[in-house]
Amino acid sequence: MSELEKIKIKFDKIDPQKWWGDNFDIRFYLIRMVQKIKNSIVVDVGGGIGIILSELDESNFRINVDFSFDDLKRCQKEFYKIENVCSTMNHLPFKTNSIHYVICANLLEVAKTIDLKIDNTFVKDEKVYYKTVIQTLKGINTILQNRGRMYLTTPNNRYYKTTKLEYDELNNSLSMVFYNFSIKFFNTFSKMTQKYRKLNLANIMPKILSKISNREKVLNSLVKENVSDRYSVSFFVEAEKS
Repeated sequence: MSELEKIKIKFDKIDPQKWWGDNFDIRFYLIRMVQKIKNSIVVDVGGGIGIILSELDESNFRINVDFSFDDLKRCQKEFYKIENVCSTMNHLPFKTNSIHYVICANLLEVAKTIDLKIDNTFVKDEKVYYKTVIQTLKGINTILQNRGRMYLTTPNNRYYKTTKLEYDELNNSLSMVFYNFSIKFFNTFSKMTQKYRKLNLANIMPKILSKISNREKVLNSLVKENVSDRYSVSFFVEAEKS
């Protein structure tokens, strides 16, 4: 059974409506990156029903943080070895310098959307910042041990054209909190139409490539270090506390 099939079975069993909707969603690449972690304390902020943490090695102490009590209950029922904590993204109830790794998958854009709705922003050096975004990143940085790492994914607004994060917004926010970080671009195939997602090359090309190459190679090929126009479907961030 392939990794994709195994993860889909988990979704079908727990809650099919939580499915990411794309066989080449950036969270599959994230899973590949964090599967190498062993014998560590790992917190998933906004982990929902616990799919990503369930793919980590069981030598880790895995903690799922989410505001949805229903999602946490479902995670606890299905993955009893994962610890669950009910909390918001910007108030993490852990000791300073206590966590080895933090995962934050497709959550930061939710913080920006919240801030836009309530005009929860501030300006510094002529740049607009979103308070919940900054609070979330600061909270993650606070609980990480020195040299601890954060793995973060978030959609690129250049693709979605809604209320997601732009590259500069993400970069500026990270720069305010972390000294060492990188932003990579995931899936830079073009978007042909706003209305019909299935017609976009970003949706079609990974599927075509998977017919002639293995899944891991396709996922890796979708990651770009530098893109001149800063266009992609999503961002992949690695940050280290120093």
